[in-house]
Amino acid sequence: MTGGIGSGKSTALAYLRQLGAAVISSDDVVHQLLEGDDVVAAIRDRFGDAVVVDGVVSRPALAHVVFEDREALDWLERLLHPNVRRRVDEWALEQERSHPRPALIVAEVPLLFETGWAEEFDHTMLITAPEDVRRQRVAGKLTESQFKRRLEQQLPESEKVAKAEFVCHNTGTRQELRDVVREAFATIIAAAAERERAAG
Repeated sequence: MTGGIGSGKSTALAYLRQLGAAVISSDDVVHQLLEGDDVVAAIRDRFGDAVVVDGVVSRPALAHVVFEDREALDWLERLLHPNVRRRVDEWALEQERSHPRPALIVAEVPLLFETGWAEEFDHTMLITAPEDVRRQRVAGKLTESQFKRRLEQQLPESEKVAKAEFVCHNTGTRQELRDVVREAFATIIAAAAERERAAG
């Protein structure tokens, strides 16, 4: 599952968990990585003590640096993305081996299409909303310029819509989002059941 900033993907992920999916957020994985000694040391070496507070990377301070500097952001992504992918892969394997196995295994990946990771998943779901709606949702967290810079790091929404198998337009109520997520969930489960019947 993916979606741009302010799209509501965290809410959608919570709904999938309620429906019986095992879920993981790559943002949460990044939080964990930014507390690891090796990552903290690498980031301190690159950006200095200003981005490290009490031995942990300060996400706001780091974001202020990297979203102003494309080269710095590229460096950070090269540091983090392989580790995020490895941890998500390990987690997914654990879910596949668990008993009972979850109805669905879902990873939330903001840069799913940008990183070329989408090919590794059986299905892709995009949570989307118009730019002005997303801007309003994050107005308390980001300035207008910060929001714009975040958008510049991601594919245009129209390209994501074209690439995603399931597209959930999050422009209405939470219940409407829940309903469209539930419909996609049911479609995926039904397709998996049909494949199993055909196989055996």
